[in-house]
Formats: sequence, C-alpha cells, structure tokens
Amino acid sequence: MTVAATETLQTGETQEVVTTFASYGSTWAIYIGLVLLMIAIIWYAIRKWHFAIKWFMASVILAGALTPGHPVDYAETYSPLVLNSVVLLFDGDSAGFMAGIKTIIWVFITIFAVGLGAWIGFKFWRKKQSQSNDKATPNKSKAKSETKNMATPIEPSLGDETIKSEESSGSSSQQDKP
Repeated sequence: MTVAATETLQTGETQEVVTTFASYGSTWAIYIGLVLLMIAIIWYAIRKWHFAIKWFMASVILAGALTPGHPVDYAETYSPLVLNSVVLLFDGDSAGFMAGIKTIIWVFITIFAVGLGAWIGFKFWRKKQSQSNDKATPNKSKAKSETKNMATPIEPSLGDETIKSEESSGSSSQQDKP
C-alpha cells in the first residue's frame, strides 16, 4: 500500500506504512552498493596486508551489514539484522538480541570459510597450473637453463685499447731512456 505524503492515515493503517514503502527495493540496492563501496575502500586502504586479514574484516562487515531480518514479527519487509538486534537490546529483549547476534556470527563464519576456501583453492590451482606448464615444456626450460650457464662475451671498449697501448708504449720508452 502506497500512501501519498499529504493523505491522512487512520491509526490502523500507520503500522503498514511504516513497514512497507514504495522504494523498498531501490533502498536495499543503494544500501548494498554503499556497503560494497565501503568494503572496497577499506580493502584498498589495507591492500598490502595478508589476504586472510583483509577477508576477515570484509566478512565481518558483510555479515553485520547484509544479514537481513524482520524488524517486527508481522512485517513483510526486511532490514539489517544488526539494527533489529540493537533495537531489541534497547527494548530490553536480551534473548532476541542474542538470537540475532548468533545468526550474524553463523553468517560471518560461513562467509569467511567460503572465501578463505576459495582463496586456498585458487592458490592451489595456480600452483598446479604452473607445475603442469613446466612439465609440458621441458625442452624450452632446458634450453633456457643452458643459455643462463654460458659465459657472456665481453667486448673491449674503445677506452680499454688506448689505455693498454699507452701502458705498453710508455714502459718501452722509459726503458730506452736510461
């Protein structure tokens, strides 16, 4: 039910307006985009850290910000569960707060484990690919190693020849003078 801003509401309709609104989908899209932008900025700021630490921080943010929950029992819409849990804590419902936090922790563990497993799998796959490429082209690698072991010829430079000729001519002229 969409209600114009100037229309008066009956008391029974007020709760429905609070829990549903026309731009619900676009609000979630903007919210998710901003969360991903925040993660990208943090990832860039700590880009030189180890992947596991970066992924841990990203997983905490993803689980905390993007785990959905119903704001109230009779609502058809969702909101971030961390916000719902904090509201429950302020209302004095510590059991509801703990249930929400446990759900967020399980989502975090799942996201972190899947991401870390994918990273380890990718590293293993990349290592296996490089080993198979080395085995597939043994002749090229042997040829490269043979060329690396060969001595590099040194070309005399123009300055070297003049110094050598002066030394030889200077020593012979000194021998002729005595």
